[in-house]
Amino acid sequence: MQKTANKTSLISSIDVAKILGVNVATVKRWTDSGKLDCVKTAGGHRKFLLRHLAAFAMEHEKYAQRLSLLPLDNQVNLELSNQILRADMDELIPFVLDRAISCDQDTVKTVLSGLYMVNQDLAAIYDDLLTPVLHRIGEMWMEGNLSVTEEHLASQTIRDGIIKLQDVVVKEPENKGKAFVLTLSEELHDIPAKMVHHILEVRGFQVLFSGQKTPVGDTSSVFESYFPDRVYLSSVYNENLKKGQAEFDELLTLCEKYNTKLYGGGAGLAQLNTVSEKTPITVLNSFRDVLTT
Repeated sequence: MQKTANKTSLISSIDVAKILGVNVATVKRWTDSGKLDCVKTAGGHRKFLLRHLAAFAMEHEKYAQRLSLLPLDNQVNLELSNQILRADMDELIPFVLDRAISCDQDTVKTVLSGLYMVNQDLAAIYDDLLTPVLHRIGEMWMEGNLSVTEEHLASQTIRDGIIKLQDVVVKEPENKGKAFVLTLSEELHDIPAKMVHHILEVRGFQVLFSGQKTPVGDTSSVFESYFPDRVYLSSVYNENLKKGQAEFDELLTLCEKYNTKLYGGGAGLAQLNTVSEKTPITVLNSFRDVLTT
């Protein structure tokens, strides 16, 4: 039983009972027996984090199938809860797209957390929901239906939802090695790299994440100091192809020097000459590949 946590993220026993569809006495009994983890406040009150409920739902499927993350007091919430429980991506894609454009971070987080807690793995959420949503946001900008600012705000809402989901997800112990996740220096999109970061953490890797616009020349110190076992390069689009190729070639040299495995994904990778006899790159075509490769 944990002793401390961020107060803003704590959930009461009453709310946990509503979410799991049981009474408060049952919640108390489960925490006393160790079936459901919790934290205790200085006053001795039981409080919960979403990751406690996620861990519980993963171990007890019958409760996962009746989670109520939204108050079922109106038809919209009822329909959304049912879509989450069914993992109905055809319905959730346009809904999350609309919520992202409206900068509704709380609802986006609720959908992502709900899908995870009903046993949808991260790769499925990222491949089947967020990737189509992000593609549609980009298409709407290209079609002139979103301004640059609106596109950035919608994308940032998705990014914030991914970051908040990290507090919910149950992670393996960090014993798989070190993974370095980066983009090239001209890359403006780091959301796919953030999703890779998230999946690798769940797999049990210690992740070094440099974010967007990373000059490869500056990363040599990462190899020297941390000796990563793997490098993951995310490339959505190379605006400066000559510079992107030079940085990729430099990354190949570093991976060869330190005997580091190289993985890469994204449409921008197809713009580059990635053939190398000494340091072959493993191309990842989906987030499921990140989970299994």
